[in-house]
Amino acid sequence: MERYFPIFILVQTLVSQPSQCPHGWIQRNSSCYAFITGAPDGSTEAEIYCNFLHSRLVEIETVAENEFIRIHLMDNHLKGNFWIGLSDVLVEGEWVWLSTQSPATYTDWAPHEPNNANSNEKCGTIDYNYHWNDLRCSEKSNFICEKMVNEEVDIIG
Repeated sequence: MERYFPIFILVQTLVSQPSQCPHGWIQRNSSCYAFITGAPDGSTEAEIYCNFLHSRLVEIETVAENEFIRIHLMDNHLKGNFWIGLSDVLVEGEWVWLSTQSPATYTDWAPHEPNNANSNEKCGTIDYNYHWNDLRCSEKSNFICEKMVNEEVDIIG
């Protein structure tokens, strides 16, 4: 019995750790995510809203992160488009993350996407099929904000 006691304590400690994210945010590894569904907006307004929350539109960099988001959306029956922080507004076909302007090295485009329909789809979303799609940046959509766990907030003044 004594041999198993330390393992039980370890499991109990790991399970009972409180989230290091603000209330309403979901933690995965060192990131916190907020799935904003009650205030659909254009991509630029969504980015501003995320910035107001000391975050940014989500930048999905790995298969594991993409699967975490997809599973969360599916498990919670969240449908429709969700803005992500991806755009080719500067150079057509060169998809970059908004906060860093670095190229997206991992993507999960839906079949036949991105297609730049009508030559004006410049912003990335996760669509109703839980894959990536390009849309007009002014389209009203839900969005996902991301920030680092316990990210410090600079107060000016």
